[in-house]
Amino acid sequence: MSGPSSTTLLHDPSESVILLLLDDDQNRKLLGEWLAAEYDVVRPDGDAVEDHFDLCIVDETSFLQHEDDLETRTDVASPTFLPYLLVSSDGSPACTPDAWTVVDEVVTTPIEKGVLRARIEGLLERRRLSVELERKRERSVERFQTLFQTAPDPVFVLDAEGAIQAVNDAFCDLTGVSRIEVNGRPIEEVPAFPSDTVESLTADVRADGAAPDRSPYSVAFTAADGETRHAEINTATMPSDDGSEVVGIFRDVTAHRRRRQELERQNERLDEFAGMLAHELRNPLGIAQGYLRVARKDGTPTAYDEVDDALGRMEQMIDEMLDLARRPETTGDEEWTVFREVVEDTWKRTVPPDATLVLEDTDEEISTDPDRLSQVFRNLFRNAVEHAGDDVTVRVERTSDGIAVEDDGPGIPEDERGDVFESGYTTNDGTGLGLTIVEQIAQAHGWAVDIDAADDGGARFEISGMEFE
Repeated sequence: MSGPSSTTLLHDPSESVILLLLDDDQNRKLLGEWLAAEYDVVRPDGDAVEDHFDLCIVDETSFLQHEDDLETRTDVASPTFLPYLLVSSDGSPACTPDAWTVVDEVVTTPIEKGVLRARIEGLLERRRLSVELERKRERSVERFQTLFQTAPDPVFVLDAEGAIQAVNDAFCDLTGVSRIEVNGRPIEEVPAFPSDTVESLTADVRADGAAPDRSPYSVAFTAADGETRHAEINTATMPSDDGSEVVGIFRDVTAHRRRRQELERQNERLDEFAGMLAHELRNPLGIAQGYLRVARKDGTPTAYDEVDDALGRMEQMIDEMLDLARRPETTGDEEWTVFREVVEDTWKRTVPPDATLVLEDTDEEISTDPDRLSQVFRNLFRNAVEHAGDDVTVRVERTSDGIAVEDDGPGIPEDERGDVFESGYTTNDGTGLGLTIVEQIAQAHGWAVDIDAADDGGARFEISGMEFE
């Protein structure tokens, strides 16, 4: 007897296959000839039973002979309906009680053709509808599988014990694991998830089949490239054959989280700027207003000069505040730039005519954002003028891995060198922002800034880590 096959669905409902299992040769022959006019009729050769049929007409003797095989075929065909029509001689079949789990209808001999035709058509119609429903179910499953595997967001399915039942391609790509590695394993064995993340992911499973009332939550995980990233998880508890399953969808929110943190830092910076600007502008503004009153009353020329100086300091302060507000910790596109040209151009636009610039070994090109490099020198030059006067001499020279900028002013005491880069720190009438900007721009390029004393006692700023050619 041939073994059972998997469910074979009808390709054309009008081409129904009827299997005749009748022990009496004459009855089998007559019924087969009558049915052959409308259906595809098959009659087994000896003990063999055909693999595929849409309706089996069987008598008691043949049913007892093939009972185990027919029951197996019914199980294999499930959930598709596979009908059996039992032909009985007296309406009280002598088959075993288990036969009624297989037999769908019984007809008694002698059989009227009209009754038999109605029974056959009814059973085949049920078969056809069952096949159509199964086809739709299979197509739905196929579509679901396609959507599951091709979904852009990582998806996982956990059983009631917290073991992984399925993951999609995006999950594998994100975590760097394969299905073979994780399917069937507890989720805590997935190396991408730390213990606190596992606890969050399995909270739905521990809820005894009832999804906890919680909003989408965030977890940390290790991506395939080793980077710690953050995801927002949405979960749903669904019934399964073994109780319930939890379906979870990852949404990588690392970039969003970073943008939010950056926005928070910007807001903090703006608050700091606003407070600093309000505080720092009061002094020069008060000076300007005071001397303006003197100038209006007495017409003293020096009063106008003082007003002009105060307004100039306010303008410089606003410029430096804007430099900070424009995120000097970032740079634009870096390019190879002639170092000397940047320094000389900045010098001409920054210092008074009595100041002197000395350049040594500065003809090479440097990889930099030229605008940001110009800001560095503008602030260093201003710092030199503020501390050494309008006739300051500034020397810019190449070092082994960068440059040095030194002046002939009073220098910076050693115990104050660690404070000069702090925002708002100043020892004279400066804004206290220039050197803060220098350090931030240098760090954005990957450079380091140190302070030393020049040979003649002035301040010496060394910037290392620069790339020249």
